[in-house]
Amino acid sequence: MEDFQTIGYRKEVVEFVAVAKEYCDFMEAAPNMKASDVLRRIQKFIPLLYLKGSLLPSVETADDDLLDTIDVRLTEDAVTEEDYTYLFSQLQALFGEYDEYLEVFDDNMQYSEAPIVHSIAEKTCDIYQDLKNFTHAFRSGVPEVIEEALWTLNDNFELYWGKSCAEVLRAVHGAVYKVTQEE
Repeated sequence: MEDFQTIGYRKEVVEFVAVAKEYCDFMEAAPNMKASDVLRRIQKFIPLLYLKGSLLPSVETADDDLLDTIDVRLTEDAVTEEDYTYLFSQLQALFGEYDEYLEVFDDNMQYSEAPIVHSIAEKTCDIYQDLKNFTHAFRSGVPEVIEEALWTLNDNFELYWGKSCAEVLRAVHGAVYKVTQEE
């Protein structure tokens, strides 16, 4: 019972895990769906993921000595480079002409004379990767592993996948309505 009193089992975390798992399951099935259906679902998932991610509790990084005693398979990333590349290529092909968009809030924009082009497939895969890795660690049920994964998830939210949610939503919004007009 003591394990369920750790930060990894707080209401906000459990709710986030439910949404993250649903998103990951959806992303894995997305290549077999119509582009318009995938884009519409992403349009609904992204704001929810951002909201749930912003509500996650802060956690201090776990003790490395304690993590060294845990089975290394519990702390490995669930998404391999091959998994990521496969999903990315499938989504990129599915989205076709709607995949690329211009991003003006990219930090590299100040150094570029050309527009910065981003990809809906890439951003949604980046989000998928962080969420799948976290849900994999959460499934271990080991409080120290969950806390370390939560720390990583929060850090990546600030630096990567939270920004990806904010950036890609505008592009998905535009793609949804372009696809709808063409149907």
